[in-house]
Amino acid sequence: MPITMAASGTSRQALRRGLATAAASSSTSAPALTASVLISRAPLLTPTPHPMAKAYWERSSKLRHAFSNPTNTSFYFKQGSLPLRRFLESQYETERGYYGEQIAGKKPELGEVQPEPELVELDRDHWAKADAERGDRSLERAPEEEIYLVVESKGKWTFPSTPLKTGEALDEAVTSRIVGVDGSLGGQTLDTWLVTKKPVGVVVNGEARNFFLRSHILAGEPKLSKDSGYKTHAWLTAPEVEARLRKQGDDKIWESVKGMFGVGEEEI
Repeated sequence: MPITMAASGTSRQALRRGLATAAASSSTSAPALTASVLISRAPLLTPTPHPMAKAYWERSSKLRHAFSNPTNTSFYFKQGSLPLRRFLESQYETERGYYGEQIAGKKPELGEVQPEPELVELDRDHWAKADAERGDRSLERAPEEEIYLVVESKGKWTFPSTPLKTGEALDEAVTSRIVGVDGSLGGQTLDTWLVTKKPVGVVVNGEARNFFLRSHILAGEPKLSKDSGYKTHAWLTAPEVEARLRKQGDDKIWESVKGMFGVGEEEI
């Protein structure tokens, strides 16, 4: 025999309130979610040392050389061989540069020493000069610094981004519609490495959320698709990114993303 329970008036009112709240929640549109990617190129060269650091390194090298034991040439070289004579000549030139000719003494009699192939040194900005005609679109610029990709959209500089679809993960959106083969950056000519599937930063604008993922360029370069909505792109250092964002009035965006560029509060 079924048991029927009659709901009290209070229970029915609570139920109606709950249903009304649920209906209102479902009718309210969800906040806009966007996935952006911060793509960078690592430094191509080690930074030029500060004069103080260079002087400290040179002094430390001289002290280390002065207190070190002489190299056992009989163990490492064949007696009378060309590598041995080259080594002895190099050692003499080093000691003469460190301590002067008076302490270095007389140059050893080594006979005619065939010189090693000449080492050709290129200027540190050699590649940047060769690609200077491309300006800030060149991937070779600022070889001692890390540079970041920004794109121009509707007259303003921003980061490559795409709206999130329902149930879509951040990395899926970035891979398929930004850096992928059919993405806005033209993945056929671009090889990137997505560092993480989790966001490294977020820009909050009212109810909207813009989540950032981190990526590195490995090879190639962006080739903006016609449907991307981007006019051009640029590779900029962190100070240059800050300058462009602030110039166009996007100070809030910079304040939200500067941590991803390694800029702390004390550097403001």
